[in-house]
Formats: sequence, C-alpha cells, structure tokens
Amino acid sequence: MPILELDLLIAFVNKADKHHNVADRVFRRIGNNKLKNIYVAVSALLEYELVHKSKGYEEDEIKEDLNLFGRYPNLREAPITTYILVRAVELRRTYNLTYFDSLHAATAISIDGKIISTDVVYDEIPELKRIDPYKI
Repeated sequence: MPILELDLLIAFVNKADKHHNVADRVFRRIGNNKLKNIYVAVSALLEYELVHKSKGYEEDEIKEDLNLFGRYPNLREAPITTYILVRAVELRRTYNLTYFDSLHAATAISIDGKIISTDVVYDEIPELKRIDPYKI
C-alpha cells in the first residue's frame, strides 16, 4: 500500500511536466484497479495546495485539482498523525529532509514503508523503499 508523493500529483495535472506521461499512466492504472490500495499523503495534498497558491493559482483551480485526486476510488488518503509528525522530526534530523519530504516519508513508513516517487532523496532512508514510477 504505497503512498504517492507530490511529484506525481503535480506531474499528473501539468501536461508540460517532464514526468506527466508516467504520472498519467500511474493514475490510469489506479483508476482501472491495476494498482490497488494506493495512498496519497494528506501532507502531499497540503503541499500541493501551498505550492500552487505560491505560484498564483486561483482557489478554484486548486480546488478542481484536489477534487480530481479525490475522485479516484482506489486512491485513499493517509492522514497526518502525531506519530507521523514526531517521526518526521527524526527523519529531518537524521537525513536532512525538507519539511514536507519528511512528512511524506514518515507517512509511508507508518503504512508499509513504500513511496512512489521520482525523488531519490528517499533512497537514503533504510526503512523506506522508493518505487520508481517509471518501473511500474
């Protein structure tokens, strides 16, 4: 039950993104139940909103994208818990992760230790297995 990282969310809705085709393929596989029990970290949704707000996107555009992710019945949300917040602090201290990367990693660790991402920063964390979306 791996989680999707922010990079795939952004690439999926942005056709100009270099990872768009692979993100589109991953979301199609989620949509037709070929990829099952996939999670999106609520921290990734929050980061998605913040990144787009900082780039000047309108609230309605962001809302539409968030609703798009929510329409995938096989894509579950992984909430932020106290355990995740505490574990994220430990991961930031140990691996020098960004705030949101540490939340995504802690969320993945709390579920099954797997994260779908193009970001190699997760490869340094022994208890986390990064799944390269290009190999799905």
